[in-house]
Amino acid sequence: MGDAFDVNDAVIRGKTPVFPNYPGTKILSSNNYGCLLGTHGEAHGWDKYDGSDIYFMLSDFRKVEQPPSLVKFTKRLAEMHKKSQSPTGKFGFHTTTYRAKLRQITDCWEDSWAVLYRKQLAHMVDLDEAVHGAWPEFAIVCRLVLDRVILRLLEPLQVGGRVLKPCLVHGNLWDENTATDMATGEPFIFDGGSFYAHNEYEIGNWRAARHRLSTAPYVKSYSQEFHASEPKAEWDDRNMLYSLRFDLGTVLIPCNQRQIAKQNMTTLYKKFFPNEFATLTLQNNLLSFTFSLQQQRQQSAARYPRPVARYPKRPGQLAVGRQEEDNKGQQVGEEEEEEEEEEEEEEEEEEEDENEEEPYYTLSGDDDVLDDSETPVDDKRRGLRT
Repeated sequence: MGDAFDVNDAVIRGKTPVFPNYPGTKILSSNNYGCLLGTHGEAHGWDKYDGSDIYFMLSDFRKVEQPPSLVKFTKRLAEMHKKSQSPTGKFGFHTTTYRAKLRQITDCWEDSWAVLYRKQLAHMVDLDEAVHGAWPEFAIVCRLVLDRVILRLLEPLQVGGRVLKPCLVHGNLWDENTATDMATGEPFIFDGGSFYAHNEYEIGNWRAARHRLSTAPYVKSYSQEFHASEPKAEWDDRNMLYSLRFDLGTVLIPCNQRQIAKQNMTTLYKKFFPNEFATLTLQNNLLSFTFSLQQQRQQSAARYPRPVARYPKRPGQLAVGRQEEDNKGQQVGEEEEEEEEEEEEEEEEEEEDENEEEPYYTLSGDDDVLDDSETPVDDKRRGLRT
């Protein structure tokens, strides 16, 4: 039969009623765009296995070399970005696409690229917290990036007469989704999670040091083919902002990039909002201390749990114990009632004594003297009261 491959490498599990990456893959492999990148590889179709939530897609099989050829690859990628046309002239896609098994926010059309990217990054922040748990410091800086930094960096792309073209992007372009066809020597891409975006978004995944495409020559070669958008001085800042989407997308693999994402978010916020950052630092220090104290208490409680009974009682003993507890409770209740009655009687006696007593002196002028009009009390009582 010649060369073959394991079909498990081409399947995906999930409840999605259609193969998640097929729409983007089909567009990328069309004659309009695929030929620009050296034939993506024809996507022949997809289907579902009987009686299971496993989907498969059929495409051409190739012997490949990775990473792809530097000059050819970046040139074809830039051509695809330039020549692709959004059917609505907006950012987004006509359906939901996936990055690996992660659902992307693509099934919408937005005039503003800043609005769409904010939706996508917010979605990834939610997924990250669901997988890794709450981290208050991280949650704060995420909110600041979503509400402040994105608008500050991306809105200038579409103001002052600037027009930002929606480009068809692969959506997850790294060294394992790119290759050179050994039979033709041409570069191609596969396994896309496509939608229409700012072309620089595609390069955000190359910032990570863990990728072979992250080397400076690939970025420089692409930038020569597709020049940076205005304002050009903020290209690197935008690249860092776009990298957050991919770093948080590592929630499905052991490569947790949460700390790196937090550092990059902090860097961007500090750069564009320095005065606010100074105030936030003080608040964060207090928040960090409080959260650390809570974690220590939780760890201590888990490490030193409360002791339990070493020899548990038998059912009969438990019944006797419960009866004894009930008797004790009843006895305590009766004693409390008796004490309350005694206290009430004492209070009544004291009130009667107070009513019977009369003052044995009155104030006459500036001196305290006995009032002869009153009946004197006995000597014993006088001695105690004077």
